[in-house]
Amino acid sequence: MNITKRLYIHLLLLGLFLIPVNHIYAQACCSGGVPLGGSFGLGTADNKSWQVLFTYDFNAINSLVDVSQNLNDDTRSRTTQTSLLEINYGFNDRLTFTTLIPYIRQERNIKSYGGTNDISIAQGFGDILFMLKYRILKPTINQNWEFVVGGGIKLPSGKTTHKSNQGFVLAADMQPGSGSLDGIYWMYLNKSHFLNPKLSLVSVSTYRLNGKNKNYNVNQEYKFGNELQINLGLNYNVFLKWPVDIFTFLRYRTQKADLIDGNQFPGSGGKWMYLIPGLNFNFSPKVSLRLSGDIPIYRKLEGTQLTTTYKLTAALLVKFSAQNHKQSFKKTKK
Repeated sequence: MNITKRLYIHLLLLGLFLIPVNHIYAQACCSGGVPLGGSFGLGTADNKSWQVLFTYDFNAINSLVDVSQNLNDDTRSRTTQTSLLEINYGFNDRLTFTTLIPYIRQERNIKSYGGTNDISIAQGFGDILFMLKYRILKPTINQNWEFVVGGGIKLPSGKTTHKSNQGFVLAADMQPGSGSLDGIYWMYLNKSHFLNPKLSLVSVSTYRLNGKNKNYNVNQEYKFGNELQINLGLNYNVFLKWPVDIFTFLRYRTQKADLIDGNQFPGSGGKWMYLIPGLNFNFSPKVSLRLSGDIPIYRKLEGTQLTTTYKLTAALLVKFSAQNHKQSFKKTKK
């Protein structure tokens, strides 16, 4: 086995087992503060350059599932719409600063036996996240490899006190914010020229170590379960009118059950697996558009939960260099 193949195997194993999986199990449909499924898909930014990613997620949560069995029940439905602004700045070729700002709208509809609908809506800015990413392999030496690790914190900046029509505080996973200070650990792996010059292997893993909201519902303590997501897929590049990436990912998500006042919250926690096909249109080296969808293919939940039926995502990426901007500014002054 040559050195390149050994390196590939070692990095892939590291990416899959970098997080302590033995401490993780599950939750229901949503995570508090920042939905992590559609975020952190970028590696590092180039030296003295910016990446700005605008992402919109539409999550249809209409499937009532008891452990792994779908239940025939159309009395409850829910949607989560998330707008994410992710900004990356490259200090140099290896170190990048990232911030993530979400705006979340949750809508829940419960049909009563009398035929009336009870609709609850909560919307607002979610929790802001800050992260540092470090590129392990030097880009000048390992041009076909990108291996990046990162760590950061999620601040409890989102609102957690939205109320229902009856005046009761909505459930924690209906709130835009989590009310807790959380740690985020992240890993990104990209191997270009994988078996084919146009094919790439991509893996993105995220682990969230959640803190506690000690002011939930005024005098209660709520903790979202720790969450792990592993994304692994292939990306194939073709040229149509523009260069287009055709990709398919598998996403595995596991989340430990939530706790309220130290006790397990019923109907939270589980394991999920999604198939994510999509297209990425590269209109120029600096502008691209990504379209994708999440299709659930496996679920094993703790109890009965309302969970994702499908999810649609659109993301616009814009890149620009701070150095080029400074040069242009100097020319304008002259």
